[in-house]
Amino acid sequence: MSASSPRLYSAVIKSAERLRQEADSVVIEAAGLTVAQAALLGVVLNDPDATQSDIAVRLELSEPAVTQMVARLQREGLIERTRDENDRRRWRLKVTTDGLAKAERARVAFEGVNARLEKMMGEDVASDVAQRLNTLRLELKS
Repeated sequence: MSASSPRLYSAVIKSAERLRQEADSVVIEAAGLTVAQAALLGVVLNDPDATQSDIAVRLELSEPAVTQMVARLQREGLIERTRDENDRRRWRLKVTTDGLAKAERARVAFEGVNARLEKMMGEDVASDVAQRLNTLRLELKS
C-alpha cells in the first residue's frame, strides 16, 4: 500500500459524505425531498414501466430501501402505486402532479449543485473526476 492510499480513501469518503449532505440540504430546501427521493421520482418519470426492483438496481439501493421510499412518497401524495393489470405481483408507479412539481424543483436545485462543483473544479477537471469516480464505482462493484 502506498503512503497516499489511506489519505486517498479518507479524502474520497469525507468528500462524498460532505457532498451528499450539501446536495440533500439544497434539494430538501428547494423541494422537500432528499436526493434519493428525487432520483426515484426521476426514474419513474423517465421510465413508467420500471419496477421497484428496476429502480433499486438503477439507484444502487436495496429493494427494501426503495419499498420504504415508495411508501413514504405515496403517503405524501407524490406517487401513486397500483397493481399491474397483467401481473398482480407487480406494482405500477406513477408520479402525481404534486410529485412532478417537486421533482422539477429538485432537478433545478441539483443542477445548481453540479454547476457549483464545475465552477470550483473547472468543467474539464469536473468531467474527468466524474469519469474516474464512475470507473472506480464500477470496478468496486465487480
